[in-house]
Order: sequence, then structure tokens, then C-alpha cells
Amino acid sequence: MKEEATVNQRSAASAKRRLRWTAPVAFVVTVVLVFALVVAVHATETAKGPVTIQSGAFVKPASAKPPNFSLPVLQPPAGQPTSQAPVTLRSLVGHPVVLNMWSSSCTVCKAETPAIEAVAAREHAVSFVGVDTIDQKAAALDFLRKFHVSYLQLSDPNEVVGSGYAIPGLPVSVFISARGKVVGEYLGALTVKTLTHYLASLFGLHVPLSATSAR
Repeated sequence: MKEEATVNQRSAASAKRRLRWTAPVAFVVTVVLVFALVVAVHATETAKGPVTIQSGAFVKPASAKPPNFSLPVLQPPAGQPTSQAPVTLRSLVGHPVVLNMWSSSCTVCKAETPAIEAVAAREHAVSFVGVDTIDQKAAALDFLRKFHVSYLQLSDPNEVVGSGYAIPGLPVSVFISARGKVVGEYLGALTVKTLTHYLASLFGLHVPLSATSAR
């Protein structure tokens, strides 16, 4: 009986030792797996980039009050020095604003950007502002150089502006009046035709365009 009790005691002690080792190991394995999962999800989201809106649609905003922001300058307007001071929405209000959210990974932005540039180069009564969203700086600057973009560009790596407008994807353009009220949003890629149409209907501005650039 004593021998049997001794064996049982040894077995119990061995089980306790295994338990003491098993719990920390299981915890470490769990932490490693969770970390690997987070890294994998983040890498997938980074690779995919923001969702691209394939079709265009004009919508009335849920609120006329635009969310304010303070973002660093990615690229200043052509001919102006780069400012170290962040740009706020309040600093832009006073004349109409077209706030265009885009990304270098957005496929339809490649067609939209030249159209906005064609209009921005001829209409100076409006502040055209690009907001590079969830993007890499080097890729964004290459994109801007490729399409010879001359209007102000801001950097928004954390989608501060997009979250404020609850946008479903990219590109999205927000039309803000000189009084600082949101008068419309366009979901999807603008063309020269659609952009000039809304500048006329929302702001009463008629952009002088050549027959070629108006397409």
C-alpha cells in the first residue's frame, strides 16, 4: 500500500510539474498566433489598399457641416514652396473647395486625376485639394509626377478625412461652398464633363475648356 501511495504521489507531482510548464507554453503559443494573425491581416489590407469605387454617383450629404481636419502637405501647388504647417479645412474656406480623396493604389484614380488637373488648371476660383488616403508617400509622389498634378495635395495615411465623411471607398470628391457647407459628394471617378457640370450647378462657375480637354 505504501509503495502504491508513493507511486501515486510521484505521478501527482509529475502532473503538477507538467501543468506548470504547459500553461506558460500554451500562453506563449497563443500570443504568437494572435500576433501572426494581426500581422497577416495588416499586410493583406496594406497590399489591397482602399476599396475602389467603380461607378460614379452624386449624392446629397447627410450633413452640411464638413468635418474639420489638420493634415500635412504632401505636395504644394505648382510654383509654391512646401509649407511645414499643416493645412486645415478652415484655412481653405472662403471660396468653393473640391476635396478629392484618392490613393496611388486606386485604379480608377488614374483616369480621374488627369481630368481634375485639366479643370483645376483653368478654374482658379475654386480650391482643388487632393487628399492622398492610406498610401505610401513615395508611391503617392510618383503618382503625382506621372500625371503632372499641380494643385494642392495633402497626406492622410490614417484616413482622417475619409472617416469623417464615412466614405465607402476611393475616389470620393466633396464639394464645399465658400460659406463652408457641404453641398454634394461624388462617389467614384470624376470626368471633365461631370466635374464641370457640378461646378456650374453647385457653384455657378463655367470653366473655359477646349474641345479636346472637355471630353
